Amino acid sequence: MTDTMSVPTYRLATATRTGAPTRASRPVSAHTDHEGAPTWMRAVGGVLLVAGFGLVAAVLGWPGDAPEAALVVPGVVAVAVGLLLLLARTGFTVTETHVVLHFRPLPARRIARRRIVDVRLAEADATTYGGIGLRLGRGVRALILTPGRGIEITDDRGRVTFVRVRRPEAAFRALR
Repeated sequence: MTDTMSVPTYRLATATRTGAPTRASRPVSAHTDHEGAPTWMRAVGGVLLVAGFGLVAAVLGWPGDAPEAALVVPGVVAVAVGLLLLLARTGFTVTETHVVLHFRPLPARRIARRRIVDVRLAEADATTYGGIGLRLGRGVRALILTPGRGIEITDDRGRVTFVRVRRPEAAFRALR
């Protein structure tokens, strides 16, 4: 008679992957800052969203084949712009190797820290870069939703990137 307590059991060793970084080894962000759209921008986005949906619903619910069907296009455009205004948000993340700039809903832009030549605090508003949102000019990019202080980064190619952040001094210290 065999005792089940004395029977040896063998367990397979769990294999670990050495190529993929584990959660603990991923780069830790030294600083993260996000800024949402101002209240007036969200209010305009909400009005455009509701008006666009209303226009599309009215046109599609209209009886018959009237030329009003062409009004669906402005309604859809109003819905898209309203949604973008509601979701607009800028972000700034500093990691060990990169500075990541976020402008939702667009994809993030990465700047390698080794390519950064100069960093400074700067004051900006809508007139500084020609408006709000993502501003692209000759050698200048700006992510600005509200006026105030932000970080201006110059890379080794001479491109200047400005991003408005809530805590510019903390972002500046993280980059230095």
